[in-house]
Amino acid sequence: MNDSLYKIWLSLIAGIGPRRQGMLLNQFESAEAVYEASYRQLIAAPNISGANAEAILNSRDLSEARRILDESEKKHIRIITLEDADYPELLKQIHDPPRILYVSGVLPDGSLKKAGVIGSRRCSEYGRAVTRDLSRKLAENNIVIVSGMARGIDSIAHNGAIEAGGQTVAVLGCGTDICYPPENIELMKQIALHGCLMSEYPPGAKPELGYFPARNRIISGLSQVLIVTEAARRSGALITVNQALEQGREVMAVPGNINSRLSDGTNELIRDGAGIVTSYQDILHTLNIAAKEYVQQNSREDLAPDEKLVYDCMAFQPEGFETIVDKCGLNAQTVNYILTMLELKGYLLKTPGQRYSKTR
Repeated sequence: MNDSLYKIWLSLIAGIGPRRQGMLLNQFESAEAVYEASYRQLIAAPNISGANAEAILNSRDLSEARRILDESEKKHIRIITLEDADYPELLKQIHDPPRILYVSGVLPDGSLKKAGVIGSRRCSEYGRAVTRDLSRKLAENNIVIVSGMARGIDSIAHNGAIEAGGQTVAVLGCGTDICYPPENIELMKQIALHGCLMSEYPPGAKPELGYFPARNRIISGLSQVLIVTEAARRSGALITVNQALEQGREVMAVPGNINSRLSDGTNELIRDGAGIVTSYQDILHTLNIAAKEYVQQNSREDLAPDEKLVYDCMAFQPEGFETIVDKCGLNAQTVNYILTMLELKGYLLKTPGQRYSKTR
């Protein structure tokens, strides 16, 4: 019988986490052998208590595992186990890798570098612009963007990679057939077309509070570098930072306004030794990747002289229309027209109150 069925069964037993599953599989050589083991054989396995053995014996029912296997096949969800050749190599190296991954979409090539891009659900226009720009530039350089599809920074990071025609991986705290948050249904579809949705939870598993800290170790575990673009002091993103540090990953952060509470977390990370991100090239340098040449972006050859002048006067932090007029020295009517053209070309973001910020 398909050993995946027994591995799914093993993963469902309460109290038998990834580490104990690994010990049992090493001891018995297959999940089916664990299923058939006696109480005496089970307690002889490393780190398996009498209570663990009882839980295993009392769970000898394959019906739920069979349902999950059938549901996965029906919804085209791949089941990848730790022993499979296409299991992400970097993820194998963490101390508690998930024994099973459920994947919707196409797992990116293992030879490609991956960058985790995370931050707060509540973010500023500065955080949005920086996250989008970094994710686009990294994706243009064949770096896979990994995040958690949460509201705010996560969703912007995925969108940035997709806009650049790159690949992205969303690690979910629920089944890959469940959209959370629900408003991300279109983004979820796009991620599956430009990479994959990944979870250690089977199809049908609804989001639960305890699932999200656990999934964060996968985000950092998949990534060579973890980038925090904007986070407050108590942001949940900092949990992922701690996990990344435990896993020996590089952690980098984008500096923010010292008067913004939304940047307290990132500024403190830099103060405490995280690498500083002032451009996407800082990240490429950390990954030992030479930047591709994008002449039209770097020299802005698609901009007229007056457009370049206005663009160079702008900042990534939103500024009011009058401030931009004062800085560039052109009349208001001309600046208004140029700002409209820059917005159409994707160089700036317009926000309520006639405020503008750079996007690249």
